[in-house]
Amino acid sequence: MKLVPRYTLVLAATVALVLSVFGALRLRVAREELEVDMRRDHRIIGRVLEVAVADLWRGSDPARATADTAALLERASQEEGTIRFAWSRDGGALETQAIEDDDLVSRFPVRVGAEQIGAVIAREPVSHIDDIVRGQTWYVFGGIAAVLAICALASFVMGTWVVGRPIRSLVEQARRIGRRDFSVVATVHRSDELGELARELAQAAEALAASLARSAAETEARLSAVEQMRHADRLATVGTLAAGIAHELGTPLSVVGGHAQMIAAGEVTGDAGLASARAIDREATRMGAIVRQLLDFARRKGPEGTSCAPGEVATRSLRLLALMAERAGVRCTVAAGAERAIIDEDSLQQVLTNLIVNAIQAMPGGGDLAITVARVQATHDARPPRPHLRIDLRDTGAGIPAEARPHLFEPFFTTKQPGEGTGLGLAVVHGIVVDHGGWIDVDSGARGTTFSLYLEEAT
Repeated sequence: MKLVPRYTLVLAATVALVLSVFGALRLRVAREELEVDMRRDHRIIGRVLEVAVADLWRGSDPARATADTAALLERASQEEGTIRFAWSRDGGALETQAIEDDDLVSRFPVRVGAEQIGAVIAREPVSHIDDIVRGQTWYVFGGIAAVLAICALASFVMGTWVVGRPIRSLVEQARRIGRRDFSVVATVHRSDELGELARELAQAAEALAASLARSAAETEARLSAVEQMRHADRLATVGTLAAGIAHELGTPLSVVGGHAQMIAAGEVTGDAGLASARAIDREATRMGAIVRQLLDFARRKGPEGTSCAPGEVATRSLRLLALMAERAGVRCTVAAGAERAIIDEDSLQQVLTNLIVNAIQAMPGGGDLAITVARVQATHDARPPRPHLRIDLRDTGAGIPAEARPHLFEPFFTTKQPGEGTGLGLAVVHGIVVDHGGWIDVDSGARGTTFSLYLEEAT
């Protein structure tokens, strides 16, 4: 129910209740007043008749006085209408008034000298009081209905004009604010509470518009900074790999140079020359593949919003870091099926490459790195558990110091020696995983660390 009809209904009910109580009390008082008037009329007329009857009996014989008294009382009954008068020789010695059989009966003793000769009896039905009250009831409640209708109409009209229209304007303004439309401001030029509310709403809309503009600018700047940080970390990883890859390119370059020199010197001809050409082609293809891997990894890419197979991405990342692992004496294994997670390949490769590099650097004397992918039901918030893929990277390194664990994912925090790391790797890893709706758990002891990545499973 709308505010104005509700307000009108409440007001009408209140007015009706108050007027009804007042009307009922007024009718009750009116009835009591009518009964008082009836008793007073009886006393006035009865005492007049009492004197008149006493005069008739004074000095007259009883028979004639009785007849004259009856005639007098008959005329009085006709004149008064509802009151009936009668003569009684034994009406009692005291003047009394009482209700008998729905009639008001009044007795007025008549004395001639010291002798009581009888009593004038006045009888009037009280039912005509009910008739009068009933007529007044219709009048009273008719007046109440008229007043109620006028009040309800005035309340509805005034409520619609004074309250309804301004509130509709304010509601429309609030809806526009909800739609982030701040172009139109509600105009309620009043000095009451609704006018104050309109002014506050306009100020809130202006403040919200300014806040949203600032938030949009800050969000854009933050996204740009995050993307730059991720790319900087990617390039830092490329720098870490560059020395190893350059060494790996040295062998095929030596092979290519040697065969090229033999061909140029004419030392090989025929089938031998063909074999040398094939060797050059094979080594060139191998070098091209190595360079492409490095370029693909270094290229700036944004999240694609697709899914990928973590096992395949882990295998590709290990292949990129194979030389680094081999030099550190780290044995790497992958145990995964065809499960797919909701994350694009490029983002997951950056995450896994960072974690693999950290694991290899944590085992300078060699060790084992095991990557496993498993389906789990998990959640880290108040929602019910749902299907996730858990990617575990378990190494046998020295572990993470207890004092460093609370700061693992802070930007520029690192436990490495100066020049060995930027402190961006784990911050970037955490940001990528969270951006894709996942989270990271870390379990590290005196020997060995396990990073567990939770990503929603693609079904």
